[in-house]
Amino acid sequence: MSAGGAVTLALPAQAQTPTPTTPPPDETARLLENLLTRMAVKVNVGSDRDPLFVIDTGAERTAISDRLAAELNLPPGPPVLVHGITAAEMAPTVELPGMNFSGRRFARLTPPVFPYEVLGAEGLLGLDVLSRFRLTLDVRQRRIMMAPSGSGVVERGIAFGRASRVRNDITDTRRARFGQLILTSVQVEGVDAVAFVDSGAQYSIANRALMRGIDARIGPAARQAVRVYGVIGQSLMVDSGSVSALRLARRELGPTPLLFGDLHAFRVLELIERPALLLGADILTRFSRITLDYGQSRIAFGGLWRRPPPPLHAPDVRSP
Repeated sequence: MSAGGAVTLALPAQAQTPTPTTPPPDETARLLENLLTRMAVKVNVGSDRDPLFVIDTGAERTAISDRLAAELNLPPGPPVLVHGITAAEMAPTVELPGMNFSGRRFARLTPPVFPYEVLGAEGLLGLDVLSRFRLTLDVRQRRIMMAPSGSGVVERGIAFGRASRVRNDITDTRRARFGQLILTSVQVEGVDAVAFVDSGAQYSIANRALMRGIDARIGPAARQAVRVYGVIGQSLMVDSGSVSALRLARRELGPTPLLFGDLHAFRVLELIERPALLLGADILTRFSRITLDYGQSRIAFGGLWRRPPPPLHAPDVRSP
């Protein structure tokens, strides 16, 4: 879907500012570096140091910063079409001989290149490599545990959600097919929906099909127009609001702030007509642990934290 799934939020200039936590004007177009689930791993790329690459389960393919590409003196590759959260665009690539992390080697990668200031990191690890693993995001300890995908481990206090693999071969990549895990056991205000985890996104976003379903069930709600920015610089107007009930993998989350809009990501996954939800850091950090096992097509959520959800308009929210 994207070279990076991170989404930041900004109110448009003409909108009324509802709270003091609204991002100021100079914050509107830059990537927030303190994303709640912005976890990274050290990656060996054949240099004198091991740069940090951010784990991004919303990214279709691994990406690299222009700064690291220049440091490694990597030769250019063919341009590719990158599907971001809000739009698709052509991006330059480089030829990366290989990378090593978590005991695995990945050879002959051709990652798209984006400015370091846009990525906010040396690189992003996307599903082209992450789908080989079982990923466990320990939110409380801010740790990432990675194991070969498919090996079964039974853990106490874990709620498992049914998931399906959505095949996605729309981008010019070396791997013909790799999938995004889609969680099917989701209800928002009593409306059945599907969801996917985007560990690089700060805010959770529902599509307009879900918004229409909610309005039809409980009546139209007051919402405010805001602008979201993708990690590769695109922007899109969406609606800001909240719901009183969200059920996710048999967990009742209660009142939850949400954004509503038809992101390009929903179109890529063919989820425009079906009620769907992108799960960002604001919802993910309400769980103690999230496990994505791509080999077993399974998503697991650990225990809920006993604390209220973070405010929607809060660019300075810190990780726990």
